[in-house]
Amino acid sequence: MAKQTPKKLVIRIDGGLWRNIAMTWAITEVAKKRPVSVIASWPIAFWANPYIESVHWLNDADLFRNVIRWNDYIELEPYTDPAFFNDATNWLIVAAKQLGLDKPYDPVLYLAEHEKIMYDLGCGQDCNRPKVLFQPFGSSVQDPIWADRSYRSFYVKDAQYIANGLINAGFEVYEVIRKWQPVLDWCIPIDSPDMRMVIGLCAKYPVIWCDSCLHHAAKAFGNKALVMWAWTDQERYWYESNENMREHPMVAHTPMRLPMNDFNFDISNQHTNQFSQQFLDSFIAKAIELYSPFNNIK
Repeated sequence: MAKQTPKKLVIRIDGGLWRNIAMTWAITEVAKKRPVSVIASWPIAFWANPYIESVHWLNDADLFRNVIRWNDYIELEPYTDPAFFNDATNWLIVAAKQLGLDKPYDPVLYLAEHEKIMYDLGCGQDCNRPKVLFQPFGSSVQDPIWADRSYRSFYVKDAQYIANGLINAGFEVYEVIRKWQPVLDWCIPIDSPDMRMVIGLCAKYPVIWCDSCLHHAAKAFGNKALVMWAWTDQERYWYESNENMREHPMVAHTPMRLPMNDFNFDISNQHTNQFSQQFLDSFIAKAIELYSPFNNIK
């Protein structure tokens, strides 16, 4: 009797780019064993993946008739599954359980050949200066940061202080931002709506990040990202392979959802009490230690 082909599994992922990237390897492992289609809020995380049969956006027309019907279906969101609703473990572990895997998997991303070629910062402003990607502000919404309920961000003055330290250490700093966010002095802006481009850059250049999405991309490409964390749970969200930093004891003002961090405020009126200067200096020093090719930088 002929071996029966497994029924296709349709996997739906909601949420921000960070969650979509984080789930890529686990989904790929399943797709190696059976046909898989993905319905995602950020389908770009799955483009060019040779194992996934098809990728669809959440708002594509008639998903039930065209994609879901007659197939197996699962939503990778632990909080919609009663079996895991009160599970305190890392949500990647929960997703692995939902997919029937014996362990969670790190993210994996695929770039098309033309993407590998085109994503090159080239000489920038100075061929001799090492490049670094710096994301100081959360990327999820257009509202001021105090209304941002998903991502964390630096105060503008603290972000500028870090950028100054990197520039003084010899780096050429590329600031990954959205078009409504402030461009820091002496930084080269990269507008992040073309997230495929930014993902490609994470495969090639050092990444210095606030607690936002693309340290997952750096992890997928085997790069060690330097990540400044606020209150986010270490057990649930951190990668041990990254360089993770958080001030202890945590400062009273964490980097998220504070009116004084409204981008509409004049930068000169913003307070710099988010982190201690000593901690900011240690963050800059760690970046220099990890990424600087200059032996004379201390």
